[in-house]
Amino acid sequence: MLGQWRVVLRQAEEAARQGRYAEAYALANRPEVADHHHAVQFRGRMALDLIARAARRGAADDQDGAVDDLDLAERMGAPPDALAAARLNLADRSAGEIISRLESGDPERALERLSELARRKIGGPALRRAHEIALAWRQGLAEGRRGEFGRACEQLDRAERLAAGLGSGAIEQAIAAAKVDLENRRKTVVPLIDAFYTILGENRWPEILSAAEAVLGVVPEHAAARQARTNAWRQIAAIGPAHQGAIPARGARSLGRALDRTRPDHSEPTPPLDAGLDGRFLLWVDAVGGFLVCLNDRIVLGRAGDESPADVPLLGDLSRNHAVLERQGEGYLLKPQHATFVNGRLVAGQALLKDGDVIRLGATVELEFQRPSPMSATARLAVVSRHRLSLAVSSVLLMAETCIIGRDPRSHVKAPALKSPVVLYRQAGGLWCRAQGAFEVDSQTRALRAPVTLASNIMGEGFSFSLEPLPSSAV
Repeated sequence: MLGQWRVVLRQAEEAARQGRYAEAYALANRPEVADHHHAVQFRGRMALDLIARAARRGAADDQDGAVDDLDLAERMGAPPDALAAARLNLADRSAGEIISRLESGDPERALERLSELARRKIGGPALRRAHEIALAWRQGLAEGRRGEFGRACEQLDRAERLAAGLGSGAIEQAIAAAKVDLENRRKTVVPLIDAFYTILGENRWPEILSAAEAVLGVVPEHAAARQARTNAWRQIAAIGPAHQGAIPARGARSLGRALDRTRPDHSEPTPPLDAGLDGRFLLWVDAVGGFLVCLNDRIVLGRAGDESPADVPLLGDLSRNHAVLERQGEGYLLKPQHATFVNGRLVAGQALLKDGDVIRLGATVELEFQRPSPMSATARLAVVSRHRLSLAVSSVLLMAETCIIGRDPRSHVKAPALKSPVVLYRQAGGLWCRAQGAFEVDSQTRALRAPVTLASNIMGEGFSFSLEPLPSSAV
């Protein structure tokens, strides 16, 4: 009578002859067989057979079947060199599939397939180049949806250069078409964005809603426009149905649907801010005062002094890291590290702040949290106790996407002498200024909008202000 291991091994050999390699591997790997030298040799032969079958499947355009064979061959202990060569050969064959997806103008589907192949250990020079093309192309399209046309063009240019080395004219043509579409959208949306920022500073909700929807119709992920649209609907909902007569026709038709989005469980998420701009700077507005502007989403409140981590340095009996303010979407969370109160109540854990809340740090230092404009997530902190900041400024601005300087009481910086608002806003990883008509930035004449640095001087009709960089260590 044959030993049990011989019976099992013969069953495995029969399964292999019939092409049932997974079943054959399971049999040859059973505990009573696995360590026998005949089983080890059998698994080695099967591994080489699977590599050969993978090559045949790849030639027949059965890429997934070929990958499955190579995965099983690896589990059977295939020689690493033979396995690597087989996978490289399969990668070269798979490149044709990726190129066809790129030629159809679909970098997203190409990246999905590339990711799947990478998980299965299929890669090579041709796939790496295709991945770089698809990644730059997708990034360019994403930047275009956000209205960051300069960055979008840079990414599409890079994708086009890489495609030239791949030798596919169809991919170059598809990228060129994407660039033409990008330029057309840029020309269309620039005046719409100008109009949006103009009306944003005036806090007229129906007009803001209309202007924001116009921008989003061309660049659907424009951060400031999306936030303004959501906030405008909330304000209109708070006013009630009597206000509907002032809403543009397009907006009125979708009022019910939009009001649903104002409820917390249906609210539209606010896109993250551009990570290219962070830190702090000083804003000096002539005839108004000075402001400490904090750009980060996380702000430390604490005692001023050498080596203090406080972004808002206060002269008072506090810890150097007394509490943290975090901007999350459109809200602000206060997270105490030491005794902290909101409207006289001790905060245990964290507290969501609302306009007008008074924050007390320790026993005596008090700050008022203000949200002047319902159209912006930018907030303001004013010291209301007898204490003061270590910097000679009027208050602190926690700047989100926009900072409005104007005579409207809902402006972040109140400037009664201004005829029309001036808006500072984030774009393309930097800071921009928007004002009516012509104005000067660092002695250069500009019209409507211009990029500014954290050391710029801006002057226009009825206004003048300057920005001053503040090192992270400055208190």
